[in-house]
Amino acid sequence: MVDQPEFRADRYGLEEALSMLAEEQRKLEEFQRRMNEASTTVESANKMVAATFDGRGELVRLEFTNTRYRTMAPAELASLLLETLRRGREKSFAKVSELAGRDVLPGVSFGQLAAGKVDLHEMTESMMRSMLDLSGIVDTTGKKESQSDGG
Repeated sequence: MVDQPEFRADRYGLEEALSMLAEEQRKLEEFQRRMNEASTTVESANKMVAATFDGRGELVRLEFTNTRYRTMAPAELASLLLETLRRGREKSFAKVSELAGRDVLPGVSFGQLAAGKVDLHEMTESMMRSMLDLSGIVDTTGKKESQSDGG
């Protein structure tokens, strides 16, 4: 019977990896807790409308702070509401990015990703090009280099 070598977790860095995983999980739980507690309120430019958003950028409260809206043209009121909601969501996503404390991917903040301001297809292609360039599989022009075995 052949003796199997004893598996030692520290030999393969498993303990360190598990420790790092536990720390990242703790950070994610803290981030989620802070995100769930986050709230962002914005007012319209004329202080007539206030909108409150939760940590996910979802509208949770819309308030008319006075009765001036009754005399506004429907298109004007709609425009005011849309602009206020847009600014509120942007501010909410910026707050989430701040809570995250770092980019989810190089050059991409959590807020940009959540707001849909990132072209995922373009980002994926860029990452793949970078990986291929680093590994020497393609040159900087994007053309495959010929692989020569010297024989």
